[in-house]
Amino acid sequence: MLSVRGVQVTYGGTVRALRGVDLEVGEGEVVAVLGSNGAGKTTLLRALSGTLRLHRGRVDDGSITFLGQDLSGRDPARVVGMGLVQVPEGRRIFTRLTVEENLRAGGLGSRDRAAKGKAEKRVYDLFPVLADRRHQRAGLFSGGEQQMLAIGRGLMASPKLLLLDEPSLGLAPQMIGRIGEVVREIHRQGTSVLLVEQNATMALGVADSAFVLDIGRVSLQGPAAELAQSDAVQRLYLGHDEDDGPVRALSDVSFLVEPGSVHAVIGPNGAGKSTMFNVLSGVYKATSGQVRYGDAVLTSMRPHQIAKLGIARAFQNIALSGTQTVAENLMLGRHALTKAGFLASGLRLPLATREGKRHGERVREIAEFLDLADKLQTPVGVLSYGDQKRVEVARALCTEPDVLLLDEPVAGMNAEETNRMAGIVLEIRNALGITVVLVEHDMGMVMGIADRVTVLDFGRRIADGTPAEVQADPDVIRAYLGAGEESDDPAADVEEVPGQTQSGATRTVPEDPAP
Repeated sequence: MLSVRGVQVTYGGTVRALRGVDLEVGEGEVVAVLGSNGAGKTTLLRALSGTLRLHRGRVDDGSITFLGQDLSGRDPARVVGMGLVQVPEGRRIFTRLTVEENLRAGGLGSRDRAAKGKAEKRVYDLFPVLADRRHQRAGLFSGGEQQMLAIGRGLMASPKLLLLDEPSLGLAPQMIGRIGEVVREIHRQGTSVLLVEQNATMALGVADSAFVLDIGRVSLQGPAAELAQSDAVQRLYLGHDEDDGPVRALSDVSFLVEPGSVHAVIGPNGAGKSTMFNVLSGVYKATSGQVRYGDAVLTSMRPHQIAKLGIARAFQNIALSGTQTVAENLMLGRHALTKAGFLASGLRLPLATREGKRHGERVREIAEFLDLADKLQTPVGVLSYGDQKRVEVARALCTEPDVLLLDEPVAGMNAEETNRMAGIVLEIRNALGITVVLVEHDMGMVMGIADRVTVLDFGRRIADGTPAEVQADPDVIRAYLGAGEESDDPAADVEEVPGQTQSGATRTVPEDPAP
């Protein structure tokens, strides 16, 4: 049904994401694609769905055929029309539209009213909660319900092969089990499925066969039941090396952030950037080394203690309350600064009333600073993606931080939104005097605003300097190209799990980080 042969993909003409990938899906199969962050899973789906060019990527070599037809150069809409439909990662539904309107959008490519009616009935039979709430705005739904709607919207195109990108991401275990049941039912109804997942237990439990990607290559493949018992897969997902010891996500990483600077931490997917942020904010405990902020040792403190020192974090994946207004979300950022107790607030004593008024005024000031003043009474769930990212940053600013940790603030944004956020970051530094530590993949944005850049690869620091110095560093160029500048020899690349860089540094999966 689907045949992928020797596919190689690069981004921006330099960053190599897939390297000679071979994969196939037979008719009536559920095939899982596993791999850690940065393995190339989402890139593979973009190549299949024709959306690579929207992310400045291209297929440099190899072939992709679906039902015997070559997909190279096909417009994404034509790919959907052929019956190959992708449900993207992150539940990219239209939050301002109702369930019915979202589903109608999914069926726009079909002129067959009977087919669309049949598809809609199928969706409501699979997800009765959507039928019950068909007239409600999608932004008011829980994460699990939004994922159901995203899958339902994909099914409205009556796919022959459904591409599911991380459908269990961010969901509770019970909901993950429900999504697994849905995949089985979709398969039983006659639709083949290509399931990209990090949750190996769920994926291998529903799949007929599976492929494991590692740094852009297929490192393992076979029947799902056999791979579930594979030592290599267990090492990859359980976080143990061959000697059954803990693996390292960060090794001997050191860098210095100057006050009042914008300091970027960059690196390929899976380099350890988000792990570093988790260590800085106290979410992960380091097994060795220290993080110091003035006289305070952050590595011995809990997250709420670090926050009280004046270190705030805005997350990569939006972590807002969609049913609450912008003002209510921002007021949560003021919670740590509240001095009036619960009882005083509940009784509306004068002290609590005055304090609440002061916090409300500060919330309005920060909203104005980020051009959100006209949205203060709007539920967050109905805002655009770019607006929600700014609310995330605004909530962090409401804690009155001295240091702001921004984890991929422009991920998923278009060019206009990216430029707007870049200006906001500079204003945070220039107007508010806040030190910014930034993790980001958009190199144009990083090099345009950062004072200094630290580069991670496979959990190690490979460069640290000004943007110009980092851009010219040979180790950085190799890390982003994925191979030596003078050789395209596949033998130089990594195939086994866990892999190695060309310098021999072991790449492993996070369990106990060690800066």
